[in-house]
Amino acid sequence: MRIGPIDFDLANAARRIIEGALGIVTGERVVLIVDAERRDLGATLLEVSRAVGADTELFELEICGPRPARRLPDVLHAALSRAQASLLLVGFEEGEIPMRIELTSLVKTLGLRHAHMVGVTRRSMLAGFSVDTSRILDATRAVRTRMRPDSVLRLRTPAGSDLEVKLGPAGRWAEHVGVIRPGRWENLPTGEIVTTPLGIDGVFVADASVGAHFGQAAGLLTDRPLRFEVEGGWMKAVRCVDLSLQRNVESFLRSEHNGARVGVVSLGTNVGIYAPSGDIMCDQNLPGLHLGFGSSFPDQTGASWNARSQLTVTCANADVDLDGVPLLRHGRYMIT
Repeated sequence: MRIGPIDFDLANAARRIIEGALGIVTGERVVLIVDAERRDLGATLLEVSRAVGADTELFELEICGPRPARRLPDVLHAALSRAQASLLLVGFEEGEIPMRIELTSLVKTLGLRHAHMVGVTRRSMLAGFSVDTSRILDATRAVRTRMRPDSVLRLRTPAGSDLEVKLGPAGRWAEHVGVIRPGRWENLPTGEIVTTPLGIDGVFVADASVGAHFGQAAGLLTDRPLRFEVEGGWMKAVRCVDLSLQRNVESFLRSEHNGARVGVVSLGTNVGIYAPSGDIMCDQNLPGLHLGFGSSFPDQTGASWNARSQLTVTCANADVDLDGVPLLRHGRYMIT
């Protein structure tokens, strides 16, 4: 009898999602939603979930209806109404934002624990879940406790970033450490603290990854970084050797009111990620300082304004000073 090869790294990552982030236990009902490209990842998650003793259903989005899925298929709505936990693992598909919003809205209504993993690939799944949640939590709290209401962050990177971020007492820090409670959802992988800035000026060079469907297509930006000029919290110009990518970013940021305004700054605290993967859902947790244009997530940050769109941009090898004291050097924290 021959036993097929076992991907222990992938199985460990799946275990940290199922047992760690979602806290699945014996007897619970779980719904996993994947797309055809991530069928193998879904199979591993299904196996781990069933090994825990959960009653788990796996759905492939393409079988439930045509892509892009502009609304949540009825079969998924029915399955979710019977579940205690759920997971969405699909690629960025233009036109599917309404479906994803409908799904996350159901989370609170149904009291689900939901893992949102849009754009995550095998590579970013392995990188994003290489350490236990406890280590991410410890790093997050160590960074958070050093912040003052009026702190100033200074970012510099080898790619050319030179950015100053001023915080204000009205802004709140939101922690994302991957522990999901009933009625809540969280983007995974995770490990970051997020706030809305009082003031932000300078240059931000995104040489890791950028969000949205065009960011998924672009992948790792090392050879074609996006240079954002920010003044008074607004994007004044964006430059890139890839003119098509530049036009896509410009169009996206100009398409909504406040879309070109910096809504949030984040400090990635997932100490298990050592290098950018090109997948935004992983790279936004890379130790460093990252930006989100558009939505300010006022319910979490206390911002007085908002936007309907959101575009995250990330950098690598960050040097960050907090109130003039080194916080990160070359993307590694200087604190314990």
